[in-house]
Amino acid sequence: MSEFFVAGSWRNQAAVLTVVEALDSIGVSSYSFVRTEYDEDAAALAAPGGADNAALDSMGVRKLFEQDLAELRASEHFVLVLPAGAAAHIEAGIAFGLGKRCWAVGPVDRSETLYRIFEAMPADAAGLIEHITALPAVR
Repeated sequence: MSEFFVAGSWRNQAAVLTVVEALDSIGVSSYSFVRTEYDEDAAALAAPGGADNAALDSMGVRKLFEQDLAELRASEHFVLVLPAGAAAHIEAGIAFGLGKRCWAVGPVDRSETLYRIFEAMPADAAGLIEHITALPAVR
């Protein structure tokens, strides 16, 4: 399993990949939808607007849901790449509830009191790396 679970929006996929690559550069493992393999049933999720067209009761979507939750449970840290949609924010709440260290990275459109769950909210991937490399348990 991975040290970091990285969540975000398909519309913000490039920024999510930038964060994943920044984590790679310091030698920590991560799990993110940008590197997840999708079977035929779940492939519709990977297309633009795919969440609107995917059959939530299909076996592939169920498998992906279980895979994502297993990875989230097994991770030590959670990263939310902003801007992100409701699903990624739900994942952040799950991570916080599971006692994970939570981070957010990217522009903040508006202040939310529940963003207090995040240990830090740097503007970019470089800022995130600065924060996490200062931790004793992370390289």
